[in-house]
Amino acid sequence: MKKFKFRLESLLKVKEHLERERQKEHAAARERVAHQQDRLSEIDAQRQTTVKQQRQRLTGDISVADLLVCSRFLVKLKSNTLEGTEILRGLEAEADKSRDRLIDASRQKKIYEKLRERQREKHLEEMKRLENKEIDEIATNSRRQKGG
Repeated sequence: MKKFKFRLESLLKVKEHLERERQKEHAAARERVAHQQDRLSEIDAQRQTTVKQQRQRLTGDISVADLLVCSRFLVKLKSNTLEGTEILRGLEAEADKSRDRLIDASRQKKIYEKLRERQREKHLEEMKRLENKEIDEIATNSRRQKGG
């Protein structure tokens, strides 16, 4: 019985490699999004800590200079939050695009895998057909020898 050989095996390997590359790209994009979300969480934690400290200071003597420094720091944190949010939106858009590219690469690979599977099934059917033909031929020859 002859062995099955998929003629487009090298193309399938390329598609598999492309899919793995797209998986890596998507993972890196998701990691950047997570990192940016962590940065935003840190900024928010700093803001909350600063506000809490400022509330505690309000019970005693209030220095205008301290209030000014605190106010400027909170404005800076708000600016950083807005900037970080914009960066996060861009990173999420990039992650969505990388996910779409990954989905496309997976579809392309599956097309070739299905094609290979269909060709393998056809090959097996052909081998069965040839085997049955040989069995019929052997049976016919043995009947001739017995009868003749």
